[in-house]
This record gives sequence, structure tokens and C-alpha cells, in this order.
Amino acid sequence: MKKLILVALLATGLNGFAQEAVKKSGADKMLQKMTTELSLTSDQQALLKPIVEEQSALRKDSKENPDHAENNKVKLKELNKKIKEVLTPAQLEIQKANMEKAKAEGKKEGKE
Repeated sequence: MKKLILVALLATGLNGFAQEAVKKSGADKMLQKMTTELSLTSDQQALLKPIVEEQSALRKDSKENPDHAENNKVKLKELNKKIKEVLTPAQLEIQKANMEKAKAEGKKEGKE
């Protein structure tokens, strides 16, 4: 019986650890994408990592709690301003072009 309880506790602990790893992977993927597309320096990556993690958490919260969506939208705009402060003018241009491209692709998918 003790072994069964121990196994159950161990499995629960490992499950929580796996969920934490998954939660961070969204922010890590976004930061990696930004690094690749914008040629971020290591200093920029260090500055952007907590911002991107917070954005990811806010987006997740908005999905799980739709009543928080409006409040989170305001917070996301503030975080976007912080990101723009870290990027160079050239990186901002690349980011703007990528966003416009993504919007155009999104509209194409909607028409199909």
C-alpha cells in the first residue's frame, strides 16, 4: 500500500513538472523565432525573455479566463511597447514586415 501511495505521489509530481516545461516552451519558441528573424543579440534576448514569458502567460490567462481578456489586452500593449524599446530601428522594420505578412496570410486562410 505504501508503494502505491509513493508511486501516485511521484507520478503527480512528475506531471506538474512536465506541465511547467510545456508552459515555458511557448515563450521560448517565440523568443527563438524572434532571435532568428531579427538577429537578436544575447543582451536583447536577456532583456526580452521576461517580457515574452509575461506575454505568454497573459495570452494563456485570456484563453482560460475570457473575462480577463480586455484587461490583459491593455497589459499586452504595454509589453509590446517594452519590446519596441529593446529593438533597433532595423529590427523594428523587420518585425513590422513580418507582422503584416502574417496578417495577410491569415486573411488568405480565412477566404479559402
